[in-house]
Amino acid sequence: MCVKLKCTEDMKRHFAVFPGFLKPIVFSAVIFSLNSICLNAQSFRVFAVSDLLQVFEDGYKLPPSYDTINLFGIRGESISGQFVITSKKGLADVTIEMGDLKNKTTGKVLPASTVEWNFVGTIQLEKNAPNQPLRALARPAPAKYPEYLMEERKLNISEKVFKPVWLTLAIPEFAFPGKYIGNVTVKTAQGNQSLPVSLMVYPLTMPVERHLKIVEWYSTSRFQELHSIKEPYSEPWFDMLKIYAKNMADHRQNVFRVPMNAIDIRKSKLGELEFDFSLFDKIAEIFWNTGKMDYLETGFLAKFGSEKWYSTKIYLVDFALTDLETGKKITMRGEEVIPYLLPAFENHLRSLGWLHKTYFHIQDEPSLHNVLSWREISSYLHHYAPDLRRMDAIETTYLLDEIEVAVPKLDALASWYNIYKTWEQKGNELWFYTVGIYQASLLPNKTIDMPVMDSRILHWLNYKYNATGYLHWGWNQWTANPYVDPDIHIGDGWHVYPTKNGVLNSLRWEQMRNGIQDYEYFWMLEDKIQALKDSLGSQFSWIEPRQRGEEIAGNVVMDFAEHTDDPLVLYKAKMAVIKELLDFNTSPRIYIQTNPKENSSFTDASDVEVFGWTEPGTKIVINGKEIPVNKQGLFLDLFQLRSNSGSVVVKASNPNGSKDIVRNFVVKK
Repeated sequence: MCVKLKCTEDMKRHFAVFPGFLKPIVFSAVIFSLNSICLNAQSFRVFAVSDLLQVFEDGYKLPPSYDTINLFGIRGESISGQFVITSKKGLADVTIEMGDLKNKTTGKVLPASTVEWNFVGTIQLEKNAPNQPLRALARPAPAKYPEYLMEERKLNISEKVFKPVWLTLAIPEFAFPGKYIGNVTVKTAQGNQSLPVSLMVYPLTMPVERHLKIVEWYSTSRFQELHSIKEPYSEPWFDMLKIYAKNMADHRQNVFRVPMNAIDIRKSKLGELEFDFSLFDKIAEIFWNTGKMDYLETGFLAKFGSEKWYSTKIYLVDFALTDLETGKKITMRGEEVIPYLLPAFENHLRSLGWLHKTYFHIQDEPSLHNVLSWREISSYLHHYAPDLRRMDAIETTYLLDEIEVAVPKLDALASWYNIYKTWEQKGNELWFYTVGIYQASLLPNKTIDMPVMDSRILHWLNYKYNATGYLHWGWNQWTANPYVDPDIHIGDGWHVYPTKNGVLNSLRWEQMRNGIQDYEYFWMLEDKIQALKDSLGSQFSWIEPRQRGEEIAGNVVMDFAEHTDDPLVLYKAKMAVIKELLDFNTSPRIYIQTNPKENSSFTDASDVEVFGWTEPGTKIVINGKEIPVNKQGLFLDLFQLRSNSGSVVVKASNPNGSKDIVRNFVVKK
């Protein structure tokens, strides 16, 4: 009725002309109701959308709408929600008020402060990232793209604009499991509207430890210009660095970088080199003191020639130091300093207990045209600091014997994965990195014009391909004004935006954190399966703790370049991990593993091996056939699948309950 009824002053006067038509108290209520109907009919609309889809202010490919913001997660997890405000007429003084979330079963309350809200700001792009087909983009340029979380707490919304609002909900570690209900209210000069919020908290807790290694390279070079900090390394300078470090840690970054030029080098009157690590240590302590950083990463000790990346030769850096005899700054060649610096640096790290937590850089992005030079320098530096683990972003496999932590670009990892996987199995660490405009098409990417879901599923790739770290060059490599100039990298150089007192988060940065948390879900599942394997005998050596997580991740990231763009598919997979984690604690306890893995593709009438463990007293039926279970709980059998029946269905039952477990395969004729 609110939509169809057109309210006029004549309608209101109608009741005034006939005062006996209603009793006075009812008359007042009707007038109030009419005012509300009139207001809602001509004011604005509020609706929920998935946080994994961008909402463009002009309504381009508007995501599916919902009448409730439905969220779920586990204790200690930060989750995102999104809703939209739109009006046929302009809205003034728009602000948001979040109410408490109440668990109706237990009466427990999550206070409104648990949820942060921000209007979403836009960035104008005149062109799209190169190398990407239209189907890979969120939309073609030129256009305004939703990008950052605004600091404004009140604004006006123009007519026919779709304004997204972002919710960040930090589920407390003490939260009782169950369903919580509340409302978020949009307040305007034209009236208010509320939208229901539903949160399901599952009885699991996000690990405090971070099992995926994440580093975003940051810069402090513009502290004076952007944050009004006059003196480097002053108290305000370190206070701002603390804000940076906290933001990184809150987004589950656990590796930080300290440049080697933070080491003060002096030449004594006797010609000996002295090293003061005080500034290096103070910068490091800012990050360690977040309580959430696990590793330190150094700067580079080598450099390209004048042709930059295209140089065929790599050189040791020169060092600026103080000559104590003259009091002047001098420059010394790397060959003169490094034989003394590196042993001292390694011993210093060892004395602080940091050595095993440090990654040491040679030079970024060596490729085949300069790899021989890089190898020579890497070997040279390793000679003077043999206990420092070497790590670089690399663009060739022809150096793997001279590095302990390899970080190929994602497309290079995809191309040469088998080589990297074999190298990793020797006890080395495999990460990957992205740099938007130089990356092959269809791979998940981080430019502003790519689907924001890409920033999340990158870390599903981390798990699926057992790459235990991720490096990104741009946390805050800003242009003069990143709000208006996304530069040639289309915003890939930063995940946050500057303000005088700190930084604002981007949608990409929020979803990156969410993806890192998703990785922890897979780690928890792997840990559960590993614990089961450890508790059983040698008959269960076939258990592969990572397999089940890789199978579930494969529903979202089928390959390096093939992934879903459907938020429902991702959240269904996330729920599958939650369900399997909870099922470990319910009877009948059971674990299933197939060979080949679920979702594998093969021809008609192909065989699938089924291996399993279950607790004593459980009856197992697979595809209608009862399978014997030995005293240790082991059962196994071989099943032939055809194109008209590509599933393995395991039914487990005992006096305490029953479970159905399904594994699906693609069987072609």
